[in-house]
Amino acid sequence: MKPLLNSMETAVREPPSIVPFRPAVLAVLSVLVVLTTIYCLTTGIQIVFPHLYYVPIILAAYWYQRNGVLYAAVMGLIYLSLVTLFIGYNPNNVVAAFTRCVAFVVIAGVVAVLSHKIAEKHASLERSEEKFRTIWENIPAGVMLVDADTHEIAAVNPEFEQMTGYMEKEMIGRSCHQFVCPAEKGSCPISDKGMTIDHSERLVLTRNGKSFPVIKTVRPVTIGGRALLIEIMCSHEAKENT
Repeated sequence: MKPLLNSMETAVREPPSIVPFRPAVLAVLSVLVVLTTIYCLTTGIQIVFPHLYYVPIILAAYWYQRNGVLYAAVMGLIYLSLVTLFIGYNPNNVVAAFTRCVAFVVIAGVVAVLSHKIAEKHASLERSEEKFRTIWENIPAGVMLVDADTHEIAAVNPEFEQMTGYMEKEMIGRSCHQFVCPAEKGSCPISDKGMTIDHSERLVLTRNGKSFPVIKTVRPVTIGGRALLIEIMCSHEAKENT
C-alpha cells in the first residue's frame, strides 16, 4: 500500500540525513561569504560578491523560517559593517549597502513564509495519510484496490489477507479474478458493463481451495492519476473458511 500512499503526496520532502548538517552548512557558507567579501573589498571588486549572500540567507530562511530572517538581518549587518570598514564612510555606499541589507531581510521573509506553508502542507498530508492508513488497516471488511484497465491487484488490506489466507505481496500484480468472482472474467460490472457502482453477492477464493460468499461493493476511484476500482467485501464466514 505504501506506493499508493506516496503517490498521493505532491510536496517534495528533504532527505532526513541532511537535517543534522544544516548548522554546519550555514556556518561554512557564512565564513566563505565573509572571507569573499573581505577579499573583494580589498581588491576593489564591488559588484559580484553581494549576490553570494543570498545562498546562505535563502537556505537559512527555508530551514529555520523566523530564525532564518534573523540570520539574514545579522548577515546584512556584517555586510554593511565590512563595506563601511574597507571602503570608508561614503553616504552613497552606505545607502547602497543598507538597501542591500533590507533586500536580504525581505527575501528571507518571503522564503520563510513559503517554507512555513510548505511545512503546513507536509503536516496536513502526514495527518491525512495517518488517518487513511488507520482506516485501511482496521476496517472490519476486506478491501482490494484493482487497476481499472488490467484488473490487476494494486493493494489489499489486512482484513482481505485474513479472508483469503494470502499475503498482500502474493496478490499484487495478479488478476483479481483469481481471488474474487472467478467465473466472471470479462464481465466486470464497472469496467466491462459501464456501471458506476456494483453491490452484489460474489465468491471469494481462499488459499486452501475453499470459497465463501461475500457482499461486494465496487466503486471507481482515482489515486495519483491512476484509475482504480475499490472493492469492499463483507462476510461473516471469512474466518470459518480460511
